[in-house]
Amino acid sequence: MDRHTVILVTDLRQQYIGQYLCGTVQELDYREPDRRTQCIEWIRMAEQVVLPTPVSKLSDRKEVSKILKENLINCKMAFGGKIGEDWKNFFTSAGISFYDFMEDEKIALENAHITAEAVAAEVLKHGLYSIRDQKMIVAGYGRCGRETANLLQAMGAKVTVLARSVSDRKAAKRDGHNAVDFSYGPEEAYGTRTIINTVPACVLTENLIAEMHKDAVIIDIASAPGGTDTAAAERHGIKVVPALGLPGKYTVKSSAKILADAVCQQMPRKFGMGEGKSWIFQIII
Repeated sequence: MDRHTVILVTDLRQQYIGQYLCGTVQELDYREPDRRTQCIEWIRMAEQVVLPTPVSKLSDRKEVSKILKENLINCKMAFGGKIGEDWKNFFTSAGISFYDFMEDEKIALENAHITAEAVAAEVLKHGLYSIRDQKMIVAGYGRCGRETANLLQAMGAKVTVLARSVSDRKAAKRDGHNAVDFSYGPEEAYGTRTIINTVPACVLTENLIAEMHKDAVIIDIASAPGGTDTAAAERHGIKVVPALGLPGKYTVKSSAKILADAVCQQMPRKFGMGEGKSWIFQIII
């Protein structure tokens, strides 16, 4: 019996996942009206579906979300990053097992490595200064904050970490960074040319932004709504770069392989490889 996997393509990373899975790859663009019937047929045949990472990208594609929920009738397993409660509830009610890439510590750490490299690229793209010897702030010290701070330090930056948690500040200091509470943010912002935010809450407030130099830049990689008071930044003439989904923009084949490896590892556990041909259906949405 043939096996069918549907991959919903929203960026280059998703597009390359199929190359690392065993099977014959076919692709259709759902945005083309004459292709939609075939796309729906593929979805109805799917035993596995790979949703975007993060899955919240489907929030802007409500028609596609509706079609998925109505037509995943043969699906046994769903994959995605940062799967929200609404999708978890749907999968549970439909009897579909699900696997969140970002709840896998190994994948999350590998994703953080790639994100840190991409952040460095964004800093060089949008900033006016070399990373070496530059005073920089990293807000937050989770996986992405830690990997970003460590990489920038290795490139010669003088990094200060802003973190609420005492344990995070201690960890940052053990890694060789200056680390302070957000209450000291305005003081640290003085003379800083680059701030990288990883916190998905408004932590870069007007008091901090007002102390930044006019040619400074904020790279905000936190998920929506981000962590920057953008209105305050505009008032003070500070450039803010929303930099979401960086692994889908940089090193896309490396990023795709990380996710594809996880899919391959889960496949035999859930329903076996079996006989027949494997089809990989990529649907651009």
